[in-house]
Amino acid sequence: MFGDVGAARTAALLAAVAVAFCVFAAGARAQQAGDSLQDCESCPEMVVLPAGSFVMGSPEGERKRNVDEGPQREVTIAEPLAVSRHEVTWGEYKAFAIATGLDTRGRCWFLKDGEWLLNPERVRAKWAKSRTDRHPVVCVSWPEAVAYTEWLSAETGHRYRLLSEAEWEYAARAGTTGSRFLGEDRNRVCDYANVADQSAGKAFPSWSVSKCDDGHVFWAPVGSFKPNQFGLHDVLGNVWEWTADCWNDSYVGAPSDGSAWTESGNCERRVLRGGAFSDTARAQRSADRRHERFETRHDLGYGFRVARELE
Repeated sequence: MFGDVGAARTAALLAAVAVAFCVFAAGARAQQAGDSLQDCESCPEMVVLPAGSFVMGSPEGERKRNVDEGPQREVTIAEPLAVSRHEVTWGEYKAFAIATGLDTRGRCWFLKDGEWLLNPERVRAKWAKSRTDRHPVVCVSWPEAVAYTEWLSAETGHRYRLLSEAEWEYAARAGTTGSRFLGEDRNRVCDYANVADQSAGKAFPSWSVSKCDDGHVFWAPVGSFKPNQFGLHDVLGNVWEWTADCWNDSYVGAPSDGSAWTESGNCERRVLRGGAFSDTARAQRSADRRHERFETRHDLGYGFRVARELE
């Protein structure tokens, strides 16, 4: 009898060890490049990017290049990093706003009884068409984007943050070296990005628009377009994305390790990347950058995506 009990205990112990090993192995696999992870139901889906090096910025001969995109330099991302597959959505941001009691009164959009409502005094009605919880959140200031990452960190026990500008460009390029991850044919941009297109031109004849048609006049739900080679959607177009960096008008003296540049420059202005639905395909380039005061909330589309550090 005692032998049977001992055998049963041994079998149970081996089973527990096997389950623990499977859980550990699954966790290890989730941290391999190309894998995805999601730490909670309302958390953004993350994609693990590989470590690597790339040349940041644009060469002097690149079309539509701005002088603040250089000088080019090599940057090394030494460790794998998880990056949100999509821009943070209204639904994901709503979970944060409700949990923290964020005061949204007087904003472009405000939260009432769990629903986002339009403030007509702050937003032109034309920007409000067909917004859902799967659209990218907009009208978010830089401190509010940072606060969201801090809340995610506290909720999940993992460190979330904004991407550095270098990490953003590394993620957007996805191993490519041209002006866009999709190649140089601007007519292909509408397959991969929500830009000012023929649909927008019909709605707003005064806009400068591209020759292609992506089918959206305003914001598109995240994931509506083809991803880049890392599996990330909307790195070009849809909404501008806040990054962690202070604004510097060149890369002279910038870190080469992929970290955020916060030790110099104008830190009252922060860097945005990626372009928006109101920008033409010609402006949708991996090296294109913009800066804005950190407290700005823009109805055109200042949103963000997040990074998660891997243990």
